[in-house]
Amino acid sequence: MDMTTTILALAGLTTVFGLCLLGERRPRQFGKVRLFPYIPVMIVCLVLVLAVMAHALTLLSGRHG
Repeated sequence: MDMTTTILALAGLTTVFGLCLLGERRPRQFGKVRLFPYIPVMIVCLVLVLAVMAHALTLLSGRHG
C-alpha cells in the first residue's frame, strides 16, 4: 500500500469508528435489543487503525523489511 491508500484507509476506519460511537451513544428504547453490535465493530476498527498507523510510520521512516 502506498501512502495515499494508507491515509484513505485511516480516514475510512476513523469514520466507521465515529459512526459506531454515535450509534452507541443513542438512547436505547426500553425492551428492544439493538441488532447491530457497535462495540465489537469499534474494537475491530481500533485494532485496524493501530495497524494502519504502524504501516504509515514504516512508510514515513523508509525502513521496509
